[in-house]
Amino acid sequence: MSRSRLTGIALAFLAVSCLAVPSAEAATYGVTPSGTSALFYVDTTDWADIHYKLNDGLQQNLRMAVTGGRNQYTVTGLSNGNSIDYFFTYWDVSCACARDTAWTRYTHTGTGGGTDAGTGTPDSGTGTPDAGPPPNGDAGPVVPLFTSATALEPATVENTSTAIITRVGDRVRDRHMREDMYQAYDHYLKLYFEKRTHWIEIVDEVAKGGSVITVNLYTIYPYDSPDFRAFFRGLNTVAEYFHNADFVKVNDYKYTSSVNFNAKEGRAIRVGDRMELEIGVFLQAPVEGRFNYYSTGMLYIVGQGGIVPFEGQGGIRDSFPLPDKAWAGGRTTLHTPFSNEPDNRFLQMATNLAPVNAQPFVEGRRLHHTNFRDGTHSEPDNPIFTAHANKLGNNYVNVACISCHKQNGRGLPPTTTNTTLDNYVVKVGKVNGSTVTVDPALGFRLQPRAVSGTPEADVRIGSWTTTASGTLPGGTAYSLRKPNYSFLNVTPTNFSARITPQLVGMGLLEAVPETQIAGLADPNDANGDGISGRMQTVKDPETGVTRMGRFGWKAGTARVKHQVAEALNSDMGVTTNVFKTMDCGSSQQGCAGTSTELADSELDKMTRYIALLGVPARRDHSDATAMQGETVFTNAGCAKCHAPTLTTSQYAAMTEFRSQTIRPYTDLLLHDMGAGLADNLPEGQASGAEWRTAPLWGIGLTSGVSGGEAYLHDGRARSVTEAILWHGGEGEASKQAFVNLSAADRNALLKFVNSL
Repeated sequence: MSRSRLTGIALAFLAVSCLAVPSAEAATYGVTPSGTSALFYVDTTDWADIHYKLNDGLQQNLRMAVTGGRNQYTVTGLSNGNSIDYFFTYWDVSCACARDTAWTRYTHTGTGGGTDAGTGTPDSGTGTPDAGPPPNGDAGPVVPLFTSATALEPATVENTSTAIITRVGDRVRDRHMREDMYQAYDHYLKLYFEKRTHWIEIVDEVAKGGSVITVNLYTIYPYDSPDFRAFFRGLNTVAEYFHNADFVKVNDYKYTSSVNFNAKEGRAIRVGDRMELEIGVFLQAPVEGRFNYYSTGMLYIVGQGGIVPFEGQGGIRDSFPLPDKAWAGGRTTLHTPFSNEPDNRFLQMATNLAPVNAQPFVEGRRLHHTNFRDGTHSEPDNPIFTAHANKLGNNYVNVACISCHKQNGRGLPPTTTNTTLDNYVVKVGKVNGSTVTVDPALGFRLQPRAVSGTPEADVRIGSWTTTASGTLPGGTAYSLRKPNYSFLNVTPTNFSARITPQLVGMGLLEAVPETQIAGLADPNDANGDGISGRMQTVKDPETGVTRMGRFGWKAGTARVKHQVAEALNSDMGVTTNVFKTMDCGSSQQGCAGTSTELADSELDKMTRYIALLGVPARRDHSDATAMQGETVFTNAGCAKCHAPTLTTSQYAAMTEFRSQTIRPYTDLLLHDMGAGLADNLPEGQASGAEWRTAPLWGIGLTSGVSGGEAYLHDGRARSVTEAILWHGGEGEASKQAFVNLSAADRNALLKFVNSL
């Protein structure tokens, strides 16, 4: 029923309650104003979440409380004219599925008669990032990864009538987070995957007019008198807190503590207070390895719900929420680092990690670091994973995921020529027009190592050719180079050499709705701006349906799970239920047949680990030069492909990724980058000259994480400047704009890019 018709029927009723009309398929929902409050409701008794933004502020995603036979959530402290944009996600028992309502704007009048821009039955997503019908790709209609029928994992923030409850997963730490003299906070200690995760529950009664915040600690192994610290002080030591108390043991796996006084301010706790918290962990004896640890430092804003990314301010580096523009990965964004461990920035859990994912994350990390030949762990003093020894295929690229993805960062080319490439994937195939078939001697991947016998082939960078050099206006010298490959045993006619990319943020990119990316595409350059990005489409290896490609240099896979399974198969020769047959050419021996070596549960852990790596926060967000550079970046046309902001789907299965505003600086589309960067191997709909726009988040941390810099698909660019100067095709105009900048503007642009 339309808003106008409803108003005509029941205008007097709407003066009291802005109510939606029920239908056979949907629950009734809406909002009832009262004084300075507004009560939002969904008439269901199963779970429901509210997603809302007050006055265009930060989006809140909260579990509602069932009261009086319906889900309710009250927003308090409203003033006349305040606006709330909101939608609900709720479980519909009639279809055993989750439903979403449309985004709706409510304007508060302060007198009990607020206006509502329209409530009603759930829709297909109009007004949301998921809006519109499924897009079409070159291979036909694209099937979305997430829809209103997707089973949703539980929200980590729950609203009840007496408290807002936040739940977050965590792991143990070696030292306190501000102890930069030890450089021992971000790294992982031995046996990190055994008995050393927990989750924290913050029960905030202050948010509902109460006076107490209770913090509960849940463990997978008994702890021995853990302690709770809150409200950072930092005057005498960098690990000093105003509030220090022992947890009270409830049972072997639950411990509780409470606080009702903000000693930092010398008063009762209030809504809006910054409560930094930390836990002292002591494993109950006997236990193998070390027993005493610390937890992750977290910042909770009283009354808001959820853990927020933060930075240190002032001489004591007190914790303050980062501004929205620095939340590169939404609520997955990591806090600003204090511990002086630049190489470990891509190893961290998402800040909003759900409790259910804490242990799978560390167990997935163990698999990521496992040598599938002998079961050893890449980090010292960890036991051999005997269950996964001897799974390495006879032909392989490297023995472990971490062997290519060092510190989860960008790979670097070998420092010397004529060295076997161990962190590149070299794709091969026989090309006939736009069709690629298997190379009889190599399969679809060149695997330069063998467990036994002679490797199928070898590939090396034999030399580098300088293609251009000169001086930019302002005096900056540059030199561009490209690799020349040499092959042993078999020389493929068609190939594409690709260096390992960084891994952070992949779960968020998977959660971006296909319709949103389709809205950025302009395959025929209808607007005449010289940019004609188009969507890659791929076949889902599990279901056979057409998906939007997202991952890889040419967007050749649709899901993190598929990317992980493909790497296991083609890089290490480890089979899964996704890819049961090893990469094998028709003339090769010893690689035929099907098997499943890695169980679905183990592949799921590896997938969750990669998906849930936290995204580092933007740095220099208030620096005048960096802010100037952001404007220059946009004016040069860079943002036409490196789209600054995307919004993830409200239907994303994992709660960490649901309805997040992220800043990856990519449109996930294919763009023709010119002959200079082209290879001679098409992939799906991508020609040799087309490449997916690489995300820029974390790019300024490359040197610290990887120990050097290498950009573009084959690592040829040794700096951001070189990477820009290699842009051709659709990137030519932006490259020329960069070249023609004044030295000051060019340096500002580079400072901005390196702040991401």
